[in-house]
Amino acid sequence: METIAVYGKGGIGKSVVATSLSVHYAQTGRRVLHVGCDPKHDSALRLLETSTNIRTVLDILKEDPEAAGTDEILTTGRYNIDCCEAGGPAPGVGCGGRGVARMIETLDEMQLLQSGRYDVAIFDVLGDVVCGGFAAPLRDGFARKVIIVLSEEPMAIFAANNIARAIEIYQDNGVCLAGLVVNLRSKDAQVEPLYRFAKRLNTTVLTVVERDPRIMEGEKQQRTILEFAPEAPAARAFRELGQAIEAIDPARMPLPTPMTDEEFFEFLRANGG
Repeated sequence: METIAVYGKGGIGKSVVATSLSVHYAQTGRRVLHVGCDPKHDSALRLLETSTNIRTVLDILKEDPEAAGTDEILTTGRYNIDCCEAGGPAPGVGCGGRGVARMIETLDEMQLLQSGRYDVAIFDVLGDVVCGGFAAPLRDGFARKVIIVLSEEPMAIFAANNIARAIEIYQDNGVCLAGLVVNLRSKDAQVEPLYRFAKRLNTTVLTVVERDPRIMEGEKQQRTILEFAPEAPAARAFRELGQAIEAIDPARMPLPTPMTDEEFFEFLRANGG
C-alpha cells in the first residue's frame, strides 16, 4: 500500500497537489483514502459533490467517542474516494496540531490502513511543522513517502527546509523525502534556484506545475484540474507525478540534508533570494 504525505507552507497549493493525486490514483483503478490534516478541514471539498464541509473526526469524537467508526468518519466522494478530515478547534482556541494527532490515533485504533481496504492513502498536511501534531503522520509512521510543495517564494522554500528537518528526525520510522513539487506563483518565476535548493537538500524536483488559471476555475466547481481540464499541462504534470511517486522505493532514497537557519539564509542570498 502506498502512503503519501503532501506537506507545504499554508496556501502554497498542497491541497491542489494532494487532491489531484487522489483523483489520478482513483482514475487509474486504485482504492483511495484521502485524509485532510488541517484545522480548516477544506481539503476534501474538491473531491465531493456537496458544497457542505464533511463532519470532522474531532467533531464526531466530541459528540460520542464510543460511537465513532469508519462509517462516521468517512465520506465517499467521486471515483469512490473515501475522505476524512481531522478538523480542529475554533480559531484562537486550543491546538490545531492536536486535532491531527488525535485523528491519526483514531485511524490507528480502527486499523484502517492495515485493513486492506485501500491501495493508496494521501495525507494533506499543513506544513510548517511548527508543532508535533502536524508531524504525526511522520512520527507515527503513517506516511512513508513525503512530498514537499513549494514555490519560488523565499518563505515557501524556508518552510520546505523545515519540513526536511522533520523528515530527518523521523527517518527511523521508514519515512523518506520522495522529492519536491514546484508550484509556481508567477509565470516569470526562475526555477533554477529551486533545482539548486533540491540538490542542497539531497533530493530532486519531481515536477514543476506552471501557473494555470484553470486550476482555480476548476476549484470553483469543486473539481481538480484532472477533471476540469484533463489535457492542460498541469493535469499532465500531476499524472506524471503520480507515476513518479509510485516508482520510488523508500528504502533506496537518500536522507535529506536540511540546512540550519543560518545556512539557509546564506544559501538564499547566494542564489538570488
